[in-house]
Amino acid sequence: MPFRDALEHMIAVTYGVTYDAVVAHFPPYEAMLEEIVAFVARSMPDATTPRATRVLDVACGIGNVSLRLAKEGYTVVGIDGVKHLVEIAREKSSPRGTNLTFQHFDIARDNVPGAGTFDVLVSMHTLYWHPNPIALLDSCRRALKPDGHAIFLTYERPAGLTTFHDVRASEGLGAAVRSLRWLLPTMAFEFFRESEHRYLGATEFHETLDRAGFEVLEARQTFLSGISRLAWCRAK
Repeated sequence: MPFRDALEHMIAVTYGVTYDAVVAHFPPYEAMLEEIVAFVARSMPDATTPRATRVLDVACGIGNVSLRLAKEGYTVVGIDGVKHLVEIAREKSSPRGTNLTFQHFDIARDNVPGAGTFDVLVSMHTLYWHPNPIALLDSCRRALKPDGHAIFLTYERPAGLTTFHDVRASEGLGAAVRSLRWLLPTMAFEFFRESEHRYLGATEFHETLDRAGFEVLEARQTFLSGISRLAWCRAK
């Protein structure tokens, strides 16, 4: 493995294994998860039970989103290109039922098992760092059934002191101080990573999704005074 790739891998694993400590019981993160859960519920095909609804969680990391959706009864497949993160996700999910599986592959590079059979896809903050966003979105589109739905989240701006001040202005000093629990490790993670970061405003985000074959049905800012953008889409 080239040195840069090995470094990226090490940084991703390090952040991944500390992620639970960063986000556990962190209200802004939990609120964002509940937004995703609500949009997945709105994406269910008519007269389909949760267990019959297949959800693909792209770049699932240590599996937090997958675990939350599986708790709702959906049949969830979490995928990630970092093998060690997938192993952690599997360990976390081992006491759970049979409606949750984790697989090691990069959706932009590898063929998706079960392509064209997923009802819903979730991609949380993958577009801003993935080295091949066009291939990523193309594969996401192919993973879905016709008229399937997707929930994409991407960062609009970097994590930094501006976000601290935004939270302070909107929610007060206490909330701003509590936000440092996520901001500081994320700032450190972004500093050491060498991958290109692309931050998309609303117009560019929606145009990117449209070119990839997704119709944006609803969109909003979310998480820590709108540092992230969420788009609920339907495959065209």
